[in-house]
Amino acid sequence: MVAVDLDPLSIDDQEPWTAGAALISSPAISSETVTLLEEIAGFRGRWVKLRELEPERLAALRRVATIESVASSTRIEGAVVSDDEVEKIVSGLTIDSFRTRDEAEVRGYAELLTLIFENVDSLRLTENHIKQMHSILLEHVPKDASHRGEYKRVPNDVTATWPDGTTRVIFRPASPADTILMMPRLVEETQAALQAGEISTVAVIADFVLCFLAIHPFRDGNGRLSRALTTMLLLQEGHEYVPFGSLERVIEDNKTTYYAELRRSQSAIRRDASNYDPWLSFFCRALIAQQRGIASRVSHARTAAVLPAALRKLLDYVSAHGRATTAEIVATTGESDRTVRARFAQLVDRGLLVAEGASRKSRVYTTPLPPPATDLNRNARHDVTAEVLANPKS
Repeated sequence: MVAVDLDPLSIDDQEPWTAGAALISSPAISSETVTLLEEIAGFRGRWVKLRELEPERLAALRRVATIESVASSTRIEGAVVSDDEVEKIVSGLTIDSFRTRDEAEVRGYAELLTLIFENVDSLRLTENHIKQMHSILLEHVPKDASHRGEYKRVPNDVTATWPDGTTRVIFRPASPADTILMMPRLVEETQAALQAGEISTVAVIADFVLCFLAIHPFRDGNGRLSRALTTMLLLQEGHEYVPFGSLERVIEDNKTTYYAELRRSQSAIRRDASNYDPWLSFFCRALIAQQRGIASRVSHARTAAVLPAALRKLLDYVSAHGRATTAEIVATTGESDRTVRARFAQLVDRGLLVAEGASRKSRVYTTPLPPPATDLNRNARHDVTAEVLANPKS
């Protein structure tokens, strides 16, 4: 159990969330967060050199990151779907007729990310574009047809199930009536802050996400849409590396702290709009974890570039598909089991692949992941179980 300072519903949050005179504000920032923001800014300069890879290698990195992002963002909301299944869905296949909602959510998020990556310069942070993006996100879920692209008409409290089986409200978002008033304010204040340049753009984006999720403007899909909007805004503010590493995967790996810091800061900004440093600190540390993962994978790709052709081709296949087995490569290339296993062994010995499974025949090979960002949890304190916090429902 991780201990966090978080009650099911504090006294301040008995009523639906409301904002004061400002939604977007300059943060009351700690010296630690200043250092984190400086590290994030520094990586943008490093990326100019890091991205000097062959186009096909950059494309492979982006495809793997996209699959991870789609899988993680969908799982954060409670769906049970693997990276392998997401890869099949993104490729146009159907995974399981009994899990049509999971598949539909995957397709929607994948299509939304593709839209952002391919049209980021023409997209704008407007209510109209946010609603259109929500429609794309839920396009393949029939039960959501009546409310996709429309703000909520009924309250959507965030609840969690406790170990004793009881369900309790852990956060009351803005009311439907306040949502109609707050969303134009949020969009206008975010646009103005980004254009003015007086507040770090990373802080503005973090504040936007914090307030967006406090408002919870749609009946469903708010978490996934907030992460897609994060990607869009970061790209528009010059963070060109974003498509090549999954921020969603970092959040999934640290989702207890993600929800705890959101909850703590959402409560704090009811009284003081500048009091969101705990959330900003988490947001920065997540971005840095994403950046380090990208740097690790770029280094991996550069090492692969000087391999013998046969090994490079095999590694490229695994990188593009996320994983592979000996039988799969034999079926694809027509080479012998022995030859394929030997090449896999060379790549494992060089640290370029990881082997999973004891049996040689069933062994699965994947690219190594960067070290987990365990430091994202170092400031977390709460008094409910991690399982409860990690699976809220709205």
